[in-house]
Amino acid sequence: MITSLTLENWKSHSSSAFSFGNGTNILLGRMGSGKSSVLDALCFALYGTFPKMNRRDQTVENLVSIGSNAPYARVAVEFEKSGQKYLVERKIGRKLSEAEVRLEGRLVQKGPKQVTDYVVFALGVDYELFTRAIYSEQNKIDYLLSLNPRARKTEIDYLLGLGHFDSAREGAQSAAGKLSEQAELFSAECRPEKMAEAEKKFKELQQQRQEKESVLAKLSGQSALLEEKLLAKQSDVSTLEKSRAEWKQLQSETERQKGALQRFAKECEGKKKPDKTLLDSLAEAKKQQEAQVGSTKKGSKEAQSTLFAIKSELAVLESSRKLAESRAKKLSELSAALRELSGGKQRQELERECADLKAEMDALSESHAALHAEMGELSKAVESLLSAGAHCPVCDSDLSGGKAGRLSDEKKSNLSKKMEIAKAAAEKLAFGKSALEKLQKKLQEIAVCDSEMKRLSEEGADTTAIQRKIKEKAGEKTALEHSFEKCEAALTSAEKGFESARLELDEAQRSAKLFEEMETSAAKLSAAEQRLSGLKFDEGRYELARKEAEATRVEQARSETLLRSEEKQLVLLLQMLEMEGNALRGLQQKQELAKKYAQAAQSMAIYKNSLSAVQSELRTLLVDEINQALTEVWPAIYPYGDYTGVKLEADEKDYRLLMQKVDWIEVDAIASGGERACLCLALRIAFATVLTPDLSWLILDEPTHNLDSDAVLMLSEAINHKIPSIVEQTFVITHDTALGEAGEGAVFRLERDKSRNEYTKVEKLG
Repeated sequence: MITSLTLENWKSHSSSAFSFGNGTNILLGRMGSGKSSVLDALCFALYGTFPKMNRRDQTVENLVSIGSNAPYARVAVEFEKSGQKYLVERKIGRKLSEAEVRLEGRLVQKGPKQVTDYVVFALGVDYELFTRAIYSEQNKIDYLLSLNPRARKTEIDYLLGLGHFDSAREGAQSAAGKLSEQAELFSAECRPEKMAEAEKKFKELQQQRQEKESVLAKLSGQSALLEEKLLAKQSDVSTLEKSRAEWKQLQSETERQKGALQRFAKECEGKKKPDKTLLDSLAEAKKQQEAQVGSTKKGSKEAQSTLFAIKSELAVLESSRKLAESRAKKLSELSAALRELSGGKQRQELERECADLKAEMDALSESHAALHAEMGELSKAVESLLSAGAHCPVCDSDLSGGKAGRLSDEKKSNLSKKMEIAKAAAEKLAFGKSALEKLQKKLQEIAVCDSEMKRLSEEGADTTAIQRKIKEKAGEKTALEHSFEKCEAALTSAEKGFESARLELDEAQRSAKLFEEMETSAAKLSAAEQRLSGLKFDEGRYELARKEAEATRVEQARSETLLRSEEKQLVLLLQMLEMEGNALRGLQQKQELAKKYAQAAQSMAIYKNSLSAVQSELRTLLVDEINQALTEVWPAIYPYGDYTGVKLEADEKDYRLLMQKVDWIEVDAIASGGERACLCLALRIAFATVLTPDLSWLILDEPTHNLDSDAVLMLSEAINHKIPSIVEQTFVITHDTALGEAGEGAVFRLERDKSRNEYTKVEKLG
């Protein structure tokens, strides 16, 4: 029994869950609400595919909910079999395909194919049998009755699993025909006269090969003898060529040494060969001169180095002298500027004047500030008197009788005097401040002059000592220059002596080598003449041997060419022999194949007849079992007693459905819509009972298609109340509310606004 089914992102279902029970489970909803998707998911969960997917009507991309942005869809089904609980879960997406199955909560298998194989083993039903016996696709409950006899036979044979026999029989028939055609073709290609001609030609070529091999053996022997003769002649020529080459080399060496000896004799004419004592004496003289040059050169370098040091010191002293003169000039200029700034006064005297002037300005500033304060008080007193009444606002004294006016005039006169004094003080203060600033600036400039003069004095401005040192170093420089000139003159003289000794030694050594080479050349000439006199070489004998070897080579080449030609002819002959042999063997093989193909065609005909016999026997057996099942199913499905039975008859051309009233009558002639629906439903149950006896399931998708209201009511009665007594669990997909009356199972209503592309909503009604 299937207990539950879960869908996530599957087609129009975002998240839907179904719990099923025994009896009839109905999924009710309008077209497009997602009902058939539930059965597709159930089939996919079990077998990894479903009819539309298997026919490629739907792809993986169509399975994942559009708009969900989910990477995959997930389906899970729980079922019970033989008292054990199974859970199968699959996930599928464009880049994903996963599956697993659990038994009693324990993972027992993973992987799409492995899970499918496990489910087939657990249920005892594969995908093909499931879709034939259990799963009725949409609107196909009564379509068997609408087919013509040939199509109905094909469809029922498929449902019963007999269609494979037709395919196999047709294949056997086709294979038998092809095998017979091939046997005839091979027989035509290997006719007896053709075989005799091929055998004759093959024997003739074998005879020619034997003759050609005999000729080749003879030519090969002759060629081998000529090869040995040629090698002997070539060996003689090679020996003579070596003697000839040596003779020519000795002649050339003799002439060359004679020429060399004449040249050496001419060069040594009038000269005496230097002995070893003379050479050693000249070498020692050269060595002493070389030592003298080294010693003189060292003294010259030392004098030059000392002279360079003295010149450097003079340059430094000259630079110091110029700096001292510059400082003395600057001191003179600063002294004149200082006298001009001080006006003949000492710096301390000027500093005292500055301090006195500053104190005077400070006192004047305080006095000026006090005058301004008094002037302010007088101004306030005048203003108070002008606005006062009979009494003083400050001291409350009597101001009547013109006393206030007199006091005011007195105050104004006093204020005027104070203002004049303040003006004179301000002018004096301004003049004093200007004088103070000038004096302070002069003191600053004097301080700068003093500081610069002190620095110049400390750095030194006296040139007397420097001039004395310059004079001393100039004397040393003159002495060193005279000494360096002597060293250079001595070096030049030593180098001339060394060059003379070197040239004298080189000339003596060249003369000695010339005499040695002349002696060596004389010895080589003597040896070459001695070897040449002992070498016996005959040019005529050499020419004769060479001509005989060449004649032998030509003869051997002709023999080899003839041998190669005969070998090529033999190769061609062997190729022809191989081709004819292959052709003969090919004819023999075709002759054998013709026999084998004829035997195979005969065996295939026997196999075809056996298939027909087995199919007919199996069809009879299955029809008997189905009719036996119909005997039990029909009374439970059909609610009336007018038709007491139904049965299925079969022959090689058609399956006929019969109903029994008194006699057996074909359904097409008498059955109404409701009767046809009940008959087809009974037939589906019988198929499921016979073909899947251990799995009491039935799945019907839109079984009321093309049925009138009476037929729908009759089918509803059978589905809800009769089938549960026969089939353990039934699933019905329908849009017809008449089937929605709850039976023993569950009823689910599915709703969806397809125009808005909404997800399916599931409501369990019972």
